[in-house]
Amino acid sequence: MRQIAARTGLRVAHTSPTFAIFVNEACRCLEVDAEWVVVGTLFHRHGPARPIAQFSDGERTTLSREGSAALLQSYWGGYLAVRVRPTDIEVLRDPSAALPCYRAQCRNGFLFASDVASLVAAGGKMDGIAWDALGRALYASGLPTDETALDGIGVLLPGGAVTLQGEGEHSAVAWSPWTFVEAPTEQPSKTIERLRRSIDHCITAWSSLCQRPLVSLSGGLDSSIVAACLAGAHRNASCITMYTDDPAGDERRFAQAICRQFGLPLSERRYDLDAVDLGRPLGGHLPYPIGRAEAQPYEKAHAEVAADLGSDAFFSGNGGDNVFAFSQSAAALADRALHEGPGAGAFATLRDICRHTGAGPLRVTRAALRIARQPSGYRWKPSLGFLHPELVASLHGLAFSHPWLAAPPGALPGKAAHIAGLLRAHRNLESDRSRIAHLVNPLLSQPILELCLSIPTWQWRDGGRDRAAARTAFADRIPAEILTRRVKGTPDPFCGEIVRRKREELRERLLDGQLSKHGILDRGAVEEALRPDRPTTGEENVRLLELVNAEAWITAWASLPRGSVPAAGSSDFG
Repeated sequence: MRQIAARTGLRVAHTSPTFAIFVNEACRCLEVDAEWVVVGTLFHRHGPARPIAQFSDGERTTLSREGSAALLQSYWGGYLAVRVRPTDIEVLRDPSAALPCYRAQCRNGFLFASDVASLVAAGGKMDGIAWDALGRALYASGLPTDETALDGIGVLLPGGAVTLQGEGEHSAVAWSPWTFVEAPTEQPSKTIERLRRSIDHCITAWSSLCQRPLVSLSGGLDSSIVAACLAGAHRNASCITMYTDDPAGDERRFAQAICRQFGLPLSERRYDLDAVDLGRPLGGHLPYPIGRAEAQPYEKAHAEVAADLGSDAFFSGNGGDNVFAFSQSAAALADRALHEGPGAGAFATLRDICRHTGAGPLRVTRAALRIARQPSGYRWKPSLGFLHPELVASLHGLAFSHPWLAAPPGALPGKAAHIAGLLRAHRNLESDRSRIAHLVNPLLSQPILELCLSIPTWQWRDGGRDRAAARTAFADRIPAEILTRRVKGTPDPFCGEIVRRKREELRERLLDGQLSKHGILDRGAVEEALRPDRPTTGEENVRLLELVNAEAWITAWASLPRGSVPAAGSSDFG
């Protein structure tokens, strides 16, 4: 144990005959008993908005008697729980994805860690890039899985548990979103008030861990709600907003409105093309490539502003669209008709969708009928863009599996899409910023997830608005110009600028890179897209910048000595 502590720079927080816990100085280690420990940040479900320092005797007794179910029911946060049972060891990760959890095998057993560097330093086996897994990841369009693009490194999925017994193991779902999908039993006004209280409580609780949070303001609803709650908690927050030269990506007036409302200081930073280095990966310390090259100026600006202000945490509205069931499809009408049958309620939802999307009633009704007639569950679609035809053919028919995608019989299609949206948020929750200070995505907190899952999809479209329940919950706190806006800005024009200005470098890196050499990239399709006289589409720009970031990630890992990894990121909360 002393050797692991010395190699990782962590301290021994707990030992037992079967496992040991190593943490940094900021990470909490809460003991239920000698054989059950919770590592990370834990809050009471209905208690004060501050982290738990230790369990009371009564709490220990209840947890010992009722097991992990009591942990998931009475607490929330970002944590990993390790519990020795009579015949095995259970390792449980919380549902919010707030604390990363990578895993590997070592000479004497199993290792779990919040970053790959610590995992390998502790003796975890890592054998370089797993090319097949990397190809599957680029094909799978962001679906989280328990594999990474590094051979020997796995992931414990949020809400998942693994049971270790001897040299064998068994995975299980400890928390399922489908548990919280229920028919409405209370007036929408009461649900909305509970949503408001839950969001306020979770954001206040997370903010109790820092002194000077920096909030990323996009100008949209979700980040505005986060800023409003931080202002209400009096956490000395500051804000930053990014803008592009193209008006489509300039959200400054909306960010200024929320900051005026609450007296929050605002830093405005431009997406700077000079900050884009196609040879440097985002998430180079992670076991798989994430994001796209156009995010480099975003990460750089946040790091600089945080250093100038002395910020000790980054807060974002990440996942808000996913949690608040943003949709422009007719699924809400299909859900309501399937649940209630045709009638006044379904007609009201039809009217809401038409008002929201601008589509005519016949078109919306036909779309809803198609959705309602499809089998239960969500069909995850692959990303085929610029992938080699042989790779695509080999993966055709690949079953996209994740425990949360396993819809029960009779599941409503709109709710299945809502849950799939939660998964889309998971893969990009870590960032380069997380190596400087902790990145908090409070809207993905477990209490908020569970409450939002219980709200029918049609209530999220009420009044012809997207995320209607969240808009209503904060109607008296968010400026009207944000609350009522129907179009959100996008940095996508900046993606086009990068591709135009760096076209030749993109060609060189992708056509002569490792993705091409390993049969993952379709060289012909890339050559055609990047012809000097051919304009690229927005979809092509996004995919090209994703692929060139993956190429940079490969170069970063392949250039390291065998058994080495990039330096571990710092984490203030665990």
